[in-house]
Amino acid sequence: MKYMGHKGRILQGIRTEIARFSDDAHTLCDAFCGSATIAWDLAEQFDKRILAGDLQSFATARAAAVVTRTAPIHDFSFVDQWFARAEALVDDVRHDRRVPQSPPNVFKEQIAASRNAILRARSYVKNTLTRTLRNSASPWPITLAYGGYYYSIDQALLLDALRATLPINKIQRAVALSALIGAASKCSASPGHTAQPLGIGSASLPHVIDAWNRPILDYVRTEIAEIAPRYARVPGKVQVGSWEDLLDQLQPGDVVFCYPPYSDVHYSRFYHVLETLSRGKTVQVSGSGRNPPFSERPASGFSRKSEAKDEAEWLLLFAAERDLRLVIT
Repeated sequence: MKYMGHKGRILQGIRTEIARFSDDAHTLCDAFCGSATIAWDLAEQFDKRILAGDLQSFATARAAAVVTRTAPIHDFSFVDQWFARAEALVDDVRHDRRVPQSPPNVFKEQIAASRNAILRARSYVKNTLTRTLRNSASPWPITLAYGGYYYSIDQALLLDALRATLPINKIQRAVALSALIGAASKCSASPGHTAQPLGIGSASLPHVIDAWNRPILDYVRTEIAEIAPRYARVPGKVQVGSWEDLLDQLQPGDVVFCYPPYSDVHYSRFYHVLETLSRGKTVQVSGSGRNPPFSERPASGFSRKSEAKDEAEWLLLFAAERDLRLVIT
């Protein structure tokens, strides 16, 4: 999954540091779980309960797929059933409608034709599809907010339909949602994250077309195959919320891994598309990044220049008062 400051390359070092303090711990906490790389690894490596949290729900949705599950998945029949429900929902929307086709990969060298195809897609979403979808029984937040920008119309419709038809079974649902978020990240026509979509200038157009032609279902299936064998040794918990709320649940001697935000731009700006997908609710967007309003974007004191130092000191004091062990990067 595309994520700022991805920690996959330093897992062994983090694991070693946590092991130094974990003998007397009941719980290991990943207080800023992000892409869930650390939470998954801790769940697999330690016979300890994992508590993973973040201000953004997409991060905890990613973590839940492994942290809350204590056995591998071998039966994948639910995947095709899920895909069939989603495709049927998309077919209902497309029925008797001339939805513009995505520009094929051969259009990469045809700048004018590519640009016109993208503009047609945006116009169709705004002037035609929006009226239809707003009257639908199912929410279509990705299509309404991001169709024609981060995703082609077909991709956006399918992402929404997959979100609306997730499996009912709790374990299957957790894995499916995590896989959907991972696939959406990899198929997004954006540079490394979703702060803003790629432009339609001659240099970026080929990259937009490449992203728009990525098969969502194949990416989701690959994500599920990667997640399914992984599971926690001890059932854990995930929670959307502040680091204070998480640490307040811990006991003396518990270990907390902290990788706080290090940017003066709130992370919710970079991952609002994945957050919208995770929530599954319609959002109003604006600006070049198609961002939701600030009231719907979680904010951290670590990302405010005027508060970051105090926030860091408060984290240390909060943990010390509760006799928690901190591993901080």
